[in-house]
Amino acid sequence: MKNLFYLLIATLFVLGIASCKKGSNIKPGKGIELNLSATQLQQASGNNDFTFNLLRSVSKANTSGSNLMLSPLSVSMDLGLTSNGAHGTTLDSIRTTLGFGNFSQDEVNSYYNKLINDLPQLDPNTTLKIANSIWYRQTYSVLPSFLETGKTSYLANIQALDFTNQASVNTVNNWVSDQTNGKIKKVISSINDGDIMFLINAIYFKSIWANKFNTASTKPSNFLLTDNSEIETNFMNAEIPCNFYTGTDATVLELPYSNNKYSLVMAMPAAGQTLNNFVSSLNSSSWQTLTSRLASGSAQVSVPKFQFSYASSLKNSLSAMGMGIAFSKVADFTNINPAGNLQITDVMHNTFISVDETGTEAAAVTTVTVGTTAVLLNQIKIDHPFFFAIREMKSGLILFAGTVVNPAQSGL
Repeated sequence: MKNLFYLLIATLFVLGIASCKKGSNIKPGKGIELNLSATQLQQASGNNDFTFNLLRSVSKANTSGSNLMLSPLSVSMDLGLTSNGAHGTTLDSIRTTLGFGNFSQDEVNSYYNKLINDLPQLDPNTTLKIANSIWYRQTYSVLPSFLETGKTSYLANIQALDFTNQASVNTVNNWVSDQTNGKIKKVISSINDGDIMFLINAIYFKSIWANKFNTASTKPSNFLLTDNSEIETNFMNAEIPCNFYTGTDATVLELPYSNNKYSLVMAMPAAGQTLNNFVSSLNSSSWQTLTSRLASGSAQVSVPKFQFSYASSLKNSLSAMGMGIAFSKVADFTNINPAGNLQITDVMHNTFISVDETGTEAAAVTTVTVGTTAVLLNQIKIDHPFFFAIREMKSGLILFAGTVVNPAQSGL
């Protein structure tokens, strides 16, 4: 139960419309409404299935029992951007893994473009930034159509860099830091010889509660850990309007943010049920059923303050979910370069979350690294005194031989 209140934070990006409107101390602003077409609503449901599939896969690998946080929207959007470079079964595996197997690439791109443009405008009291970028080796030829799709559909910042220069690492990391308001400062430490391209999505979220907690009411209390031991931590306490459900399967609490456009949902499994089993039972349908039971009212709420960062490679989890071909030498990314010889070498995910009496600040960055599958040339530099020979190759007969101790010495 250690991760009890944290695991479902990632859903706030795609589930965020709350129904608790009474008792709010924030006046409605001029934010827009998120109006999705029937097709886009189906895609959002597919996105939610991807959320829980990814959560299960990553949770299974999280054997340390540490806190875990994902932004499935960041991961899926970055892979959606990357999928425009894929072809054939590689493209099919990515779309199926994302829950978009029944949609065309144009529909996928249009869906993400809608989210990029509309989600940040829902609430004037909420800061939501969604940014994408493509960074590629300046000596590598990339199809203009791939870059144009990234620019028009994903509003991506596109830049060719000298990958042999350490300054390029700083350029990428500075962009990430700027997009996440400094909450995630570094996603790459170096660039390998085989790295061709980095496709990066960054999401930053900051909002205030519709009903804030009074800091004077924050008190230490016990939190039960997975091994049934207890730790003392600070709990925020208030009697506030909210949405809640208590049943034999779980206790669910929804705390809306400003203007009821986004919310934080916390779900605590009932006694006798482990958190892992609870998470394993979740999918888009069961989640919809659970949240449909939320009722509006006032309640005495007590929730822990928390703040942590999380970082993990998603390569193994995504491979287990059906995307393994994209990470293999038979991957087909000929829509990036017709010559092929490209594969995804890694998908790194970095997140940050802080929940306190005022509200919530969260950030996520997903980095897809595309590298070459071709055998790299060995780098050989003759920079010490050496022997040389001129020979006939078939027989091996040496015609000339010598040594060089100073190649700048002419001897003439």
